[in-house]
Amino acid sequence: MYAVLNIETGDFYSESPALKREAKLTGRRWDCTSILPTFARRYARHQDALRRSQKLSDSTDCVCAVVPLA
Repeated sequence: MYAVLNIETGDFYSESPALKREAKLTGRRWDCTSILPTFARRYARHQDALRRSQKLSDSTDCVCAVVPLA
């Protein structure tokens, strides 16, 4: 399993609506994220995570990386 990590903030990409609402309330620019890997959006294939990482990097101007999850 793989996840997408924002290298600049240390946040994992998540698709949780609750986390997205929380990010908007706190004013974080990179929404839908979590500092905990348990909430990270999991990708079975490295290629899928890499594609998402590239899209997020392009749209947010942040450096995103693919990390393996145990």
